[in-house]
Amino acid sequence: MKIKRFTAPDMRAAIRLVREEQGPDAVILSSNKVAGGVEIIAATDYDEALVQQAARVTGTGNNQAERPQRRQAPEQQAQAAQQPRTAIETAAPAQPREKPAKKIVWAQDPAIAKLQRDLNNLRYSIEGQLRSLNYDLQAATPEHTEALRTLTGLGLDVQVARTLVSSIERSTPAKQVRSQALVRLAQTLPVSLNDSILKGGHIALIGPTGVGKTTTIAKLAAYYAMSRSSRDIALVTTDHYRIGAQEQLFIYGRMLGVPVHALQPRQSLSELLEKLSDYHLVLIDTAGMSPRDPRLSEQLAALNLGDNIKNYLVMPASGQAQDLEEMAARFSDVPLSGCILTKLDETTRLGGAMSVAIRRKLNIDYLCDGQRVPEDLHRCKPNELVVRAMRAAGGDLPPRPSEQARGPDQAQSAPHHNQNPSETHHAYV
Repeated sequence: MKIKRFTAPDMRAAIRLVREEQGPDAVILSSNKVAGGVEIIAATDYDEALVQQAARVTGTGNNQAERPQRRQAPEQQAQAAQQPRTAIETAAPAQPREKPAKKIVWAQDPAIAKLQRDLNNLRYSIEGQLRSLNYDLQAATPEHTEALRTLTGLGLDVQVARTLVSSIERSTPAKQVRSQALVRLAQTLPVSLNDSILKGGHIALIGPTGVGKTTTIAKLAAYYAMSRSSRDIALVTTDHYRIGAQEQLFIYGRMLGVPVHALQPRQSLSELLEKLSDYHLVLIDTAGMSPRDPRLSEQLAALNLGDNIKNYLVMPASGQAQDLEEMAARFSDVPLSGCILTKLDETTRLGGAMSVAIRRKLNIDYLCDGQRVPEDLHRCKPNELVVRAMRAAGGDLPPRPSEQARGPDQAQSAPHHNQNPSETHHAYV
């Protein structure tokens, strides 16, 4: 039997020391108040039979021998012989037994308890995400779930991605589910079939400040001048609010050899367009305003001239999906003929802008991915936009059907006659 003395500020702390030092099978022999706290004497490998035998031997002795022994013994030993013993976990058996293995209670370790809480929180988070992704896909195959994850990885709205994946038949071969999801996305994207700029007319670019309307006007004018003639173009600016806005457009006009007209504060837009009726294409650069700006209603009312003006919303692909949705909702107070996506080179998630176009059924006419005029202006082709979204997000493009048929080894060794990245997508998107 091993006996040890413990001191602590209070009884709870003392019992904790006994538990940590001697384990849950330790027995408290005595407890006493001392200066600064309490004192506990505890023992392990406790044998009750030996203690009772020692007590009987002490009791059969004469009074002469007994008194000196009692005077020499500490006060706590006398108390231990009279008071009942208390076990921490379970009472000690009457018969001798082997020393049990020390019990480890993991829940008492603060680090383990914190790790368990973190794992529970992570589990709840993952379960919530899976429920949001698979709400309508309870019977979906793992391939359908992976296709859904691919679309949402592009930044596509969950509801839009779920609708696209739900349209894929469950009998579709596993290797084709992901590529079919990208095909559905390309087929769903609203894109104008005609080159709107070359058709001419009065075209106004609208949108908030900083989305690139003025630069896009210059790109469109240069694109038309290269395809047709700069003599048939006129530029109009209605921006009276931003300092230097008109000067920027005048600089572009001088570079392109195109006349630029500034709308005067008291002049109506329809009156100015009447004077420019001889031009085949008139591009109108409007003032950038926040969707919450109270002056926006006045500007949109001036642009609401029916068929005389085609309004195109300029949306930055780098914007947040919610901001783009609010932008499209606010500027749709005027009839929108389509939209132009800018700043494609400044984001890795193109799905937000694509989701807005799909939900609003807003044709995407042109894409802008830089400041060069007009090299960084492109006609929007749905297949190429999907491929671009995959590459921007860092996703791997699915193999072409011909490569799936040949197998991975033969696909790698097959010659690639078409090295143009913009043309290789037609096989799988």
